[in-house]
Amino acid sequence: MKQKRVMAIVVGIDEIVGIVAYKVDGQTVIENVITQHRRGTIEQDTEDFFDLYGEEDAWIGCVYEGALRAICMETPQMEVGDQYSFAKREGFRAFDSEDAPVAIDYASRPSKNGMLLLIVALNNKDGRGMAKAIQRGQGHIKVITYWPEPLAHSRGREESMLFIYPETDGVRVSLWSDTFCIANELVTEEVVDILQACDKLIKQGENWRIPYPKGVAITGFKGDVEAMYEDVFTRYGALEQEAVHLVGKGTDYNSESMIHEMAMGLAKRILLYVE
Repeated sequence: MKQKRVMAIVVGIDEIVGIVAYKVDGQTVIENVITQHRRGTIEQDTEDFFDLYGEEDAWIGCVYEGALRAICMETPQMEVGDQYSFAKREGFRAFDSEDAPVAIDYASRPSKNGMLLLIVALNNKDGRGMAKAIQRGQGHIKVITYWPEPLAHSRGREESMLFIYPETDGVRVSLWSDTFCIANELVTEEVVDILQACDKLIKQGENWRIPYPKGVAITGFKGDVEAMYEDVFTRYGALEQEAVHLVGKGTDYNSESMIHEMAMGLAKRILLYVE
């Protein structure tokens, strides 16, 4: 049975990609992929995009391209109110050197000695601008998340995963457990540096009983990724994208595009709320 349609909007540096999706018998179906070039601010570009292609009756999710700002720590067990206060305080302390004001969010889950607390930061101006743009178009926002969290949904939300992708200032290597970014490091694009970072993050994860990664996802690079990072795939194995069914203009989905995959993962996340 076809369920409620959702729309995932990904604002990249050069383009905006929107994916419209729904579920049939537990399978994600992509029925439309829309792409538009960036011209101005995140707020203006998002508003223009939604005015042209928005789905007012769909739940909306948004994410914009930017540096990963996340820290994960083990803490004693805390009540929800104490978690909130602690995360805000530690988040602002950790990211107080940012050029622009940030919004702090957090998530928690049990660990062997108490709880794991994930604290993330988003550029406050861009996040609010994106929300205002959608709201002016009468869109129903369900999720505004941080880059590259939707990849965890596109690759299966495994208990342990490695993600490697380019950022403006280098290559980001990150270790994930389900949708938790356990640890991350920015390195050069040299294979030896990436392998060292992977080993370092895996050892850090072992302290919190995160198992050896099921595989690595390397995305967002130009050229033959399998050839470029053959040694990384050989050591950790490849983490494949989850299958989706394409219909109509959904056949424009490009599984080799990081922005397309980000939108797919975000759509899968929003669909969790309508099951």
